[in-house]
Amino acid sequence: MLRLSAVLLLISFLPSALAAQTDGKKNASEFSYLVRPSFTFLMSTEHKKETEALVLQMYGQLRSQMSFDVDAVHVKSYLNADFKREAYSDAAPRNLRDDLIVSFIPSVHISEDYRVSLFLELTMETDMANGERDGIRTSFMDPAFFYETLYIGQWADWKSEDKSQRLSLRYGIGYAFQQTMTSNFLLTGERNLNLDPENPLSAIRKARSVKLESGYSALASFEYLNDFTDNLSFFLKMFGISLSKGNLGTFFVDPHAVAELETGLSYKVFSFRYNFRLVYDPNYSRRRQLDQSATFGIQLEFKD
Repeated sequence: MLRLSAVLLLISFLPSALAAQTDGKKNASEFSYLVRPSFTFLMSTEHKKETEALVLQMYGQLRSQMSFDVDAVHVKSYLNADFKREAYSDAAPRNLRDDLIVSFIPSVHISEDYRVSLFLELTMETDMANGERDGIRTSFMDPAFFYETLYIGQWADWKSEDKSQRLSLRYGIGYAFQQTMTSNFLLTGERNLNLDPENPLSAIRKARSVKLESGYSALASFEYLNDFTDNLSFFLKMFGISLSKGNLGTFFVDPHAVAELETGLSYKVFSFRYNFRLVYDPNYSRRRQLDQSATFGIQLEFKD
């Protein structure tokens, strides 16, 4: 606890060169949004020893965010959806990725002198369709991971006068409550229970349940967008969070940890994108879950 108090005291005195470019006081009427859907299709022929199959892969992404102010409270929300599906002419289709993440983040300044804010972040993570993780079937809200973290830190948003460039930086430390909801999906601690289907305990194991945990949290987020011209634009987004499951020691051993990197260059409606997402949660798997892709496809963008 003394370590946490010392870190909290240290971050409250951290200067922010970026925050110095903002006035720190939000305009009550300020509102902005960004909606960026993208689509990629790939059709190919796969040759095997004695067969030939037609393969169709579809990858769709949706990135959406909105920010506004209510009196002294600044609110920002995110919705990230990824759906990658692969279909074969001679086999059943399979989902390669189907993430859905929704975040709602209100914040309020607690020190204008040091530009420190108090944040409450509410986030939900789940799969959108039937899939598989560690050989265990998954579906919408099975499993689902929720966390509510209260933390202090700094958040600086900046826009150029013509809105062609936008930059956002957020980081902080605090404490989080976590809920892992499951129904048919088995957490790692339950997979050693080989119960007979006729055993009444097997029905209890498959009933909807919620695992409650709590621990320390640390996160950092960076976003940059630049419209070089009306037709050419670039974006870079990085995000990382770690939630301990108990005492401070589990923060470095068995946390819920996520690291993301997204970047892309767009010309009119055509876009090249690179996505990297690394997830580790001992409740789901003792192995890290890594997904990365480089795609070229169609991207639309709506923003203000």
